Amino acid sequence: MTNKILCVDDEPSILELIEYNLESNNYQVDTATDGQMALDKLADGKFDLILLDQMLPRVDGLNVLKKLRSRGDMTPVIFLTAVDTEENKIDGLVSGADDYVTKPFSVKELLARIEVVLRRTNKDDSTKHEFKLNKALKSLKMDGRDISLTRKEYELLEFLIQNKGIVVSRDQIFDNVWGINSNSQIRMVDIQISHLRDKIEKETKDPQIIKTVHGFGYILEV
Repeated sequence: MTNKILCVDDEPSILELIEYNLESNNYQVDTATDGQMALDKLADGKFDLILLDQMLPRVDGLNVLKKLRSRGDMTPVIFLTAVDTEENKIDGLVSGADDYVTKPFSVKELLARIEVVLRRTNKDDSTKHEFKLNKALKSLKMDGRDISLTRKEYELLEFLIQNKGIVVSRDQIFDNVWGINSNSQIRMVDIQISHLRDKIEKETKDPQIIKTVHGFGYILEV
């Protein structure tokens, strides 16, 4: 099946270059020249991947990504950016970006990164799960299976679900689940994450639901 890609950039020459090369490699391509146009097209149709410039008119790329993730749209995003700074990359990754390509870029590198992201996300399609929390019983129903949780596991999972698709730091988790005045240690975050993984992951050594983003924190992908 042909993968459909939305390319968002306000520079016509870059759009033309990317569109030509993607179509030459058997991708179906649609384009947008500003952030609001991209959001409108994403609301109307389904795409397998988004190439998203950071600096866009009307709505910038970072806010496009935040709006997508906030409404539960987990379409993989590769940022195209002329600003190659660590802060920019952190902002994008925390908001749910899958990869970065810095301008000017080689077409060969862009195609390789697209292939890697699509391979990874298409593989994950077979491991998507449905979560339903029971607040009264402090329990989880996952793919029709009832899973009992401790109170802290429930509160941790509830916080992760509220921020699904977004990287949250250990500090953010600790402050929201244990509270800033708690006597517990931040190490408890890792311990409770491990307990949760024991209950919901098929392979705890290769978690596909609660993933570690090294150097940043954790992200829930459901």
